[in-house]
Amino acid sequence: MPYCFDRAPSRLGTDSTKWDRYATRDRLDDVIPLWVADMDFACMPEVEQAIERRAAHPIYGYSDVPRSLAEAVADWEHRQHGVDVDPDSIVWNTGVIYGLYGLVECLVGANEKVLVQLPAYPPFFNTPRALRREVVYTSLIEPEGEAAAWRMDLEDIERQLASDPSIRMFILCNPYNPVGRCWTREELERVLEICDRHGIYVISDEIHSDIIRPGMRFTSALACPQYCGNRLIVLGAGTKTFNLAGLKVSHAIFRDKQMKETFATIAKASGLSSLNIFAIEAAQAAFTNGDEWKDDCVAYIYDNLAWLKLFIEERLPGVVYRVPEATYLAWLDCRALGLDGGFCDRLKYEAGVEFQAGVGFGEAYEGYIRVNCACPRATLQEGMERFASWVKHAVAK
Repeated sequence: MPYCFDRAPSRLGTDSTKWDRYATRDRLDDVIPLWVADMDFACMPEVEQAIERRAAHPIYGYSDVPRSLAEAVADWEHRQHGVDVDPDSIVWNTGVIYGLYGLVECLVGANEKVLVQLPAYPPFFNTPRALRREVVYTSLIEPEGEAAAWRMDLEDIERQLASDPSIRMFILCNPYNPVGRCWTREELERVLEICDRHGIYVISDEIHSDIIRPGMRFTSALACPQYCGNRLIVLGAGTKTFNLAGLKVSHAIFRDKQMKETFATIAKASGLSSLNIFAIEAAQAAFTNGDEWKDDCVAYIYDNLAWLKLFIEERLPGVVYRVPEATYLAWLDCRALGLDGGFCDRLKYEAGVEFQAGVGFGEAYEGYIRVNCACPRATLQEGMERFASWVKHAVAK
C-alpha cells in the first residue's frame, strides 16, 4: 500500500498542543509550529481501523493489558533491531518520562544524584529535580568541521563517576535528542563499561530508535549484554515512530526480575501502568503491522532533512546544520547570524514560525534551534521561508 505524507489533515480545532495554542494563548492565527516532537502525518490505516473496531463496542470500562501487546513489542525489537526481549520483562507506562519519574523515585536516594548529558531533552533534568534529586552534568563534545559529529565526553563521565560516589544514575539518550546522533556499538559499549565499573544505573531512552537515517543501523543498549548487567533499563515506545503520543503508551524493559517487580508495583500503585483501552489497540496494530509504514515515513522525513540542508546552504549562510543520523529533529547552530539571544521567542510574533529554542536544552546552547521536520514538505518549506525572510530583514537592520 502506498502511503502519502505530502498531505496531512488539519489539526486546528482538535485542542492540539502543537497547533491550537496560538489562537487560545497568544492570540495569533497564522503560525507554522516546527517545535514540539510530534508528527503532522496521519496514523497508519491499521491503527485507525483498530481504534474504530474497539470503539464499536459501547462499553469502555477497565481493561487489562494483554500479553499479546508485550509479544508484539518483543517481535518488533527482534525484526527491527535484532534484539531478543522477553515479553515478561516489560512494564507498561503512560509515557517514557512517567517511566523515568518512577525509576528515579525507585532507584535514586534522596541524597544521591543523576548524571545528565547536555544538550539534554529538558525532562531529563527537570524530572529528577521535581523529585528533589540533585542533577549533575556532562556535556557532549561539539564537532569541529562540517564532517565531524557530536561525541560523548567519556573522559569527563569517567572523572565524575570516579570522584563522586553519590551519583547513582546516568541517563543515556539513544539515539540522541536533540543533536541526532545514532551511537555506534563501540560508543555504547565504552560508556556502559564506565558505568558498569562504578555500579551506576543506566536508563537508556530509546524512543527515537526507529527513526534512523536510511543506510544506518541503530544499536540498542540491550545489544551490549556484557555491561551494566541488571542495572540497565531501557525505555521505549511506538509514540514517536507511529505518531501516537496523545494515546499515552510506553514501556520499560528490565533485565532484573526483582527490579522489574518492584517497579511494576510502583507503576501500578501510581496508575502509570493503566493504559487507555484505545492505546492498547493502537500500539498492538502498529507494532504488528507497521514495518512498511515506518520505512516509508522515515524515507520521507529524511528527504525533508536533506532538503533542509540545501535550503540552509542557499538561504541561511552561516547557519551550521548536519543532517542527523537519527530522529526527525534538526539541530541548527544559528550563532553566526549575530542575532540577540531571545530571537527564537520573537519568531512566532514577527515571522509566524516557532522552533524549539536551544537554550531550553542547556544554557550553553543559546543561539541553537531545534526544528521538527516530521511534516509535509510544504509545511517545512513555508516555515523555513518565513525564518529566512525574517533573518534577512533582522540582519539588514
